Amino acid sequence: MNRREIWAVLRRGLPVLMAVGAFGCAYQLVRSGSVNHAEVGKIETGLEQVRQLSFLKPVPLVVENRAEADRDIRAQVTHQISDREFRIDGETGALIGMYPEGIKLKQETLKLLDSQVAGFYDPDTKRMILVSGVSQGGIWDSGAQMLMQRDVMGEMVLAHELTHALQDQHFDLAGKLDALKDNDDRALALKSVAEGDATITGFAYVVGGIDRARLEMLVSQLSGLPEMFAKEAKSAPEGLRDPLVFQYSAGVKFVAQAYDRGGYSAIDKLFRHPPQSSQQILHPELYFVHPSPPADITVAGYQQALGGWSTAEANCEGELGLDIVLKQAFGPNSPKVALAQSWKGDRILSLTRGADLSVIWLIDLSSERAASQFAAAYSEALDRRLTLQTPHRVDYQSNLVLVVIGEAARRFAQFENDVFKQSRITFSAPPHPPLPPPALRAQVPALAA
Repeated sequence: MNRREIWAVLRRGLPVLMAVGAFGCAYQLVRSGSVNHAEVGKIETGLEQVRQLSFLKPVPLVVENRAEADRDIRAQVTHQISDREFRIDGETGALIGMYPEGIKLKQETLKLLDSQVAGFYDPDTKRMILVSGVSQGGIWDSGAQMLMQRDVMGEMVLAHELTHALQDQHFDLAGKLDALKDNDDRALALKSVAEGDATITGFAYVVGGIDRARLEMLVSQLSGLPEMFAKEAKSAPEGLRDPLVFQYSAGVKFVAQAYDRGGYSAIDKLFRHPPQSSQQILHPELYFVHPSPPADITVAGYQQALGGWSTAEANCEGELGLDIVLKQAFGPNSPKVALAQSWKGDRILSLTRGADLSVIWLIDLSSERAASQFAAAYSEALDRRLTLQTPHRVDYQSNLVLVVIGEAARRFAQFENDVFKQSRITFSAPPHPPLPPPALRAQVPALAA
């Protein structure tokens, strides 16, 4: 492809990937309800050459109608998150300002995923699902196909999804994500690696290889995707939408730095030693140059004062989570949003007592000054958003900020000091040494004609 054709793919193909979240479009690869196996086989062979990994086992391709595909999507989502977990996550997110009050999180999640799905890799069944009868209107319409007399968009997104199958077969991607159910921030970092790799690889497949210039074009084009996706999914809550688009826009930029340091073998190492926080994705130097794992936080000291309450869930919001909460509270251009960059670690507990839910959130920041500023800003945000019927308290000691929201906050004075004294903050050793600086990479060998 020449430069003009590559730009056409970037302009038209990447919005398609973003609009469907973790899924892709393959409508031209399904004819009369059947898979074009010759074309799919060609894509698989070319993908192995580009990605420099071989399929360890076949990936079954199944054609389903819209109702069947929706059923499988729902099954995949509910396998990962129970209805109770959705309810608790939604209520917790609404209390801290991540989601709007009264959000039906499961319903909103499925609506966001269902909106444009035309095909996806199912990590539970290890199948590639292609959806028949998908309209080619709207964002699916692409003039890029006229450039090559190819289904460029279908090829790119099928290569993208089959890259996920390669990741799963070689690095147990699904198993690694299952092990991170109590740390959404760390899971988001791994998903960002997976989506960054798949996006670069799908693009490399359709343009015949990747080099520094093409990689820079891809990263540059993706910088505008958050704004584009906000328009495409404007009804979706930011707390759902932003982490989804982050996996692509920030994920590609992060994975591109690994490619610059060692090609696909360096990307393989990202799966063996994944980044451990959204902060490392946002600030790649904290992974590649000055490896800085986040703090591991164990919250303790509240149990005696809160007898009758039980821990329903524990999680981590990360720098991206703080960023979203502060933007929701003060607007995206507020200088207070920059406080999220002081994040070093956090742990958030969802406590239940009967029908009541309370939140205990302990956040480690980079300095006492940052903790003081964050505590003041977040206390202001909670005062403005929550009514008097929702108790809430915020305080800090040294680098730590303690947030309690809900009925448990009425006993804040009884356990505040114990939480600060008894909670444990530890840092793991970096999983890898600093990596060599970027070097000019040769182009991936062009695909055979």
